[in-house]
Amino acid sequence: MSSSEKMRFAIVGCGVIHGTHVSAIRSLPDLAELVAVCDENPEKAKAAGEKQGVPFFTDLAEMLQQDFDTLTVCTPSGLHAKQGVMGANAGKHIVCEKPIDVSLEAADALIQACEKNRVKLVVISQHRYSTGIRALQQFLSEGRLGSLCYAESVTKWYRSQEYYDSGGWRGTWELDGGGALMNQGVHYVDQLRWAMGPVKSVAATMATRAHERIEVEDVVSASIEFESGAVGTLLASTAMYPGYAQAIEVYGTGGAVIVENSRLKHAQFAGDPPLVQNFERQGEGPDAKTTPVEAGFNAAADPTQVPLDGHIEHLKDLIEAVRDDRDPFMSGKEARAALELIVGVYRAARTGERVYFPLK
Repeated sequence: MSSSEKMRFAIVGCGVIHGTHVSAIRSLPDLAELVAVCDENPEKAKAAGEKQGVPFFTDLAEMLQQDFDTLTVCTPSGLHAKQGVMGANAGKHIVCEKPIDVSLEAADALIQACEKNRVKLVVISQHRYSTGIRALQQFLSEGRLGSLCYAESVTKWYRSQEYYDSGGWRGTWELDGGGALMNQGVHYVDQLRWAMGPVKSVAATMATRAHERIEVEDVVSASIEFESGAVGTLLASTAMYPGYAQAIEVYGTGGAVIVENSRLKHAQFAGDPPLVQNFERQGEGPDAKTTPVEAGFNAAADPTQVPLDGHIEHLKDLIEAVRDDRDPFMSGKEARAALELIVGVYRAARTGERVYFPLK
């Protein structure tokens, strides 16, 4: 792929999140273009194709015969690896929505298929590009927090019963892979794991308290022991009406950092005054401009309110990775690490026993 060529994308799965990917692609007119969409539901496929002015398909195998560079997988989580492997075997680079899949076996199959076919794999974790998480990582790399002692990841979100009823796959172990932790909390699980390093063990409890007709949890809490000796806690819920902030807090012998809704809320280091970033609305009244942090907070109750910047950065990174023949910033192996922690939490909650890593 030369520097003058556009990367051609095709999307499989025309549900809620596919619109975010369409917008991200359209935001890079000199670098990327959308050339096809696919959904097994003929009405969804036709509607998406006609809206975007591109060919539409109901059979992924048929779409993979078309001439394009990258397959974006926006289907239910339990289909990510299966369809990603199909794309890799067809010589397409893969952009996969979170999580990479719902089992480690499936994740490994996708990673191996991409390696075998020499194509790139990007798994969406847009919060890694946020100002708050980048600041946290800079502070950690500079050693300003000293020896890490404790961290917590909190997702206090809300999803209505209608949300789970809107698709037969939602709230199932087979295709959703889990509930609040796998679907909504996965991003901040990734941030926790990225900040604190490998996990040694975890104990957990989960329950379904606010929803009907779902197999999975809508609240889960876990106690984590990291290999470094630091400890942590993890909370994820879709039962906390009307929906509150996502946050990660990291404490060390030299300081503390709090990131809320992907923005730096507080940072203080030994001998220095605190750094505080206030959240302010730009203007007043119903026409006031929505800031990125507000868009992130709206996602606490509305899954369509996903900020676009992180997805755009993922696509730019993929294009550069292909041109430079390097690994993408958020690789399959990084995504697998977050999935392993989630799988471990579920295993600990089911068995009532502490689970040790790496998982068998």
